[in-house]
Amino acid sequence: MYIDQFWLGVLIAVLLTTGMVFLLLQVQKMKHSQGQLLQEKQALENRLKSLESKIEFLNTGSVGIGQRLMNAEKRLNQALDRQEDITNQSSEHLFRRQADRVLKGRDMEPVEEESPSRSEAKLMALVSKQPAKKP
Repeated sequence: MYIDQFWLGVLIAVLLTTGMVFLLLQVQKMKHSQGQLLQEKQALENRLKSLESKIEFLNTGSVGIGQRLMNAEKRLNQALDRQEDITNQSSEHLFRRQADRVLKGRDMEPVEEESPSRSEAKLMALVSKQPAKKP
């Protein structure tokens, strides 16, 4: 019986040692996995920082382009307003000039800049026919 207890003790010691070795191997695997996960985490954090800086760069560029676009739109609207003003002034000037010639009955030597336009000539022809019909 004494020998049986001895072998039982040895068996328990072997089992405990085997269990401890197994646990030690598992801890080493976990440490290795943890090291790999930390490396992956660091790589992902670096990539995230890189992407954040690129997004910030693109955002800054977009804001600059947006401001330039707004300035260009503002200048375009101002140019269109000026063009409309010039067109209106030209039309008013042409109309006044035509009316002045017709009403005053001017027969001036046409200068290239002052030569009557086609619409002026038609208006003068119509006005010159009206007095003949009234008597």
